[in-house]
Amino acid sequence: MRVQRWVLLVVAVVVWAMPSLGGDTAHVAETDAVARAGDDREKDGSDSAQRKPSRDSDGAEAAPEETPPEEQKASAPAPSEKRATAPPALAGDLLAVVRGRGATIEVAGTSELKRAVGAARPGDTIRMAAGSYDPVVITRSGTAAAPITLTGQSDAVITGSGKGYTVHLDGSSYWQLVGFAVSGGGKGIMTDGSTGLLLDSLTVSDTGDEAVHFRGGSSDNTIQRSTIRNTGLNQPEYGEGVYVGSAKSNWKKYSDGRPDLSMNNRVVGNTFKRITAENVDVKEETRGTLIAGNRFDGSAISGENFADSVVDVKGYGGTVTGNLTTGNAPALKNIIETHVITEPETSGCGNRIENNRVEGFRPAGALVAVDKKCG
Repeated sequence: MRVQRWVLLVVAVVVWAMPSLGGDTAHVAETDAVARAGDDREKDGSDSAQRKPSRDSDGAEAAPEETPPEEQKASAPAPSEKRATAPPALAGDLLAVVRGRGATIEVAGTSELKRAVGAARPGDTIRMAAGSYDPVVITRSGTAAAPITLTGQSDAVITGSGKGYTVHLDGSSYWQLVGFAVSGGGKGIMTDGSTGLLLDSLTVSDTGDEAVHFRGGSSDNTIQRSTIRNTGLNQPEYGEGVYVGSAKSNWKKYSDGRPDLSMNNRVVGNTFKRITAENVDVKEETRGTLIAGNRFDGSAISGENFADSVVDVKGYGGTVTGNLTTGNAPALKNIIETHVITEPETSGCGNRIENNRVEGFRPAGALVAVDKKCG
């Protein structure tokens, strides 16, 4: 039974603006509180229940032990790289593209691209000409000071089909993917065991399932200033925009039975359109995910297999701030949710959620709905 009034019970300091059709705002200092409306059901059913069961049929390397990477080195982007202007509030969260100091390799066509990717050295820049390219697997690594750059304009498109990965970074760290488009495939960009990646000003679209997935211990990666659209064309319930970590039911497959420690990943200043599951889904036992300054779209949320929110956080120590949601689907309930899936009850709690808004509609549920176990 839907409650017509929003209820906010807090343990920390809260400032809350009353909803209006022009834009609802909630400021929550810590999510060790309950912010809910409607029936406040536990969508997962029990502590060990998993909303989205194992779904991938392909293997991946086990997650490495978590080690803090070197700090991202930032410098001014090369003049040839087209960059969007960031809102002032995001300036501190955006990373600059590191100018390559190695060789510049111009490629046209799939065979040239694969040769260049297979031979790339730290500091190299691979520049794609306009055209369509087949899916690519990246296994080499750059360094924090000299990442490898793969770049192209928006008319350079890596195109996938079927259920596979269109771009797969498999144990490859310190790459910059800048400017080009990734289209089709089961999943657009998949990372396994990769650190220090910067995905900047990309367009990732028309995927069968999710668009971008940081998995298998992939930590300290950033996707920023990108457009993510048209996900879940084959399986709407798995059509996340950005997916961080792995569900507990998949740990045996992707992280040798241990938690998938995909930590400190960043989703900043992106635009999401026609996303059928959560725009961002942060899985259990992940830590420190930053979700800031994004424009989310709730208009295509499918409601299938509990895909009924814009953001779902099952990790801890994360921040969700300054995001705007427009577009309202009949299946959309809460805008931002947290869930406790694993024991002890640390994952899913202790997140900071503040300054998020909806515009043009009133949510059927809550703007922020925190799992009551966090209270």
